[in-house]
Amino acid sequence: MWYKLYLLAGIILLTVSLYKFKQSIDFIRRSERTVGTVISLEDIDDAYSPVFAVKTKENDQIIYHHAAASNPAAWDIGEEATFLYDPENPDSATMMSYFWLFNWAILFLAIAIPLVIVGAGYFLLSPLIRLPEAATIVKRRII
Repeated sequence: MWYKLYLLAGIILLTVSLYKFKQSIDFIRRSERTVGTVISLEDIDDAYSPVFAVKTKENDQIIYHHAAASNPAAWDIGEEATFLYDPENPDSATMMSYFWLFNWAILFLAIAIPLVIVGAGYFLLSPLIRLPEAATIVKRRII
């Protein structure tokens, strides 16, 4: 019975992963590319997170607080990184790297694949698993 729940959960997470992947691709298609410069480092629990000033094509400035922090600091003030932002929603700026663009799709897919494999494996092999039990019962009746 559990394998059916694993299969169902895996299919749901796979669907969510594909949806998040589509959202990321759509964001990349409609976004503009720009450069951001580290203007300061935030101290968060003895780890340093960069704060970027991202300039849009309209010469507006977006302040982007990066979600990752490290000790020692991975970024120096003045370093630059490439960003993508939606011109209709400038606050949607995202650092242009594979993980930051596809993080939720990757996470959901990493959980979905083992669930689908285990669930589908048990679902497809359950008739074969029951055959030896039936053969044992027939042998007991004969003996």
